[in-house]
Amino acid sequence: MNWIILLLFLWAMRRVYVLIRDSILSRKGRTVRVRYKFEARQNRALALAHPIASARAIGAYANPKAPAPTAEQAQALRASLLHIIGLRANMQDDAIKAALPALLRRHWFRIDLDRLRPDDDPRAALAFASARVAFAVRMASLLGWLDPALQWDVLYQNAQRASDCFGSWEEFGAALARGRRQWIAGARADSLGAAFDEATLAQWLASRGHPWRSLPWRGDVLFAAPAT
Repeated sequence: MNWIILLLFLWAMRRVYVLIRDSILSRKGRTVRVRYKFEARQNRALALAHPIASARAIGAYANPKAPAPTAEQAQALRASLLHIIGLRANMQDDAIKAALPALLRRHWFRIDLDRLRPDDDPRAALAFASARVAFAVRMASLLGWLDPALQWDVLYQNAQRASDCFGSWEEFGAALARGRRQWIAGARADSLGAAFDEATLAQWLASRGHPWRSLPWRGDVLFAAPAT
């Protein structure tokens, strides 16, 4: 019995250590590992934006027990998030909270896709848009702009769209890498994400600690349209 108590104590101490370490690293602007601690369906929806969340070191992105984004992180992300969503950069929080729900209900599926050019690869564009929608919607909830229930509703619809269009994390990741490259090449800014190539993607897929290897691409239906 004593050894069981000892193991539980050591496990609890490690959890405390990880939370404190991630909080310190986040405040210093250093790399924080994004850990997926929601239920399976939620993790799949969030993992679409893993490269962005990892690049921005948002520990709370997929872990409800991680420290919330710092004031510095929130300020650094604010203008880019509002631009993606389609709101003015100078809007105050109360105005964002009032406008965002209706805007997302009628507009989420058009985010980034209404800025395509005739020579853009549509599948690459869809992967890029899906990742940015996932990150923007999750961060809007973390910043207090969006009700969690509506957040998950949009995230599930976004993830179902990606699941219907791509057959695996590898296929989605390759399209995402192409999508970001074509976005930047078209003189369209992406201050949130980070570039990666097929070689980096292969490394991620070979790493047991990466969500694109550990999380299944296929599973239960993420979002089912209501019956008509």
